[in-house]
Amino acid sequence: MRSLCKAMTEHADAWPFKDPVDTHDVPDYYDIIKDPMDLKTLSKRLDSEQYYVTLDMFIADVKRMFTNARTYNTPETIYYKCANRLDSYFLAKLQAGTQVNNRNQQ
Repeated sequence: MRSLCKAMTEHADAWPFKDPVDTHDVPDYYDIIKDPMDLKTLSKRLDSEQYYVTLDMFIADVKRMFTNARTYNTPETIYYKCANRLDSYFLAKLQAGTQVNNRNQQ
């Protein structure tokens, strides 16, 4: 999970997701998005070593981050497009990691 989070954070399209949304920049964000998520929060939860007891919990938070971006922003915005590209990257990394783990278990 740490390697996935690090890889996402280093991706070129991660910039909108690196920190929580600032209400000074987007005053109504938390009126619309009730369960926010960002890469910094994901990283902090990983560092606690107690929050993500399963990979599925981590994946759910990552998916929520992208869903929030698509909910708040319209498809033509850079934020929506970054969410789509980073989501695709995440899924490819996740699938590659799952395949490696499956091979190692055989």
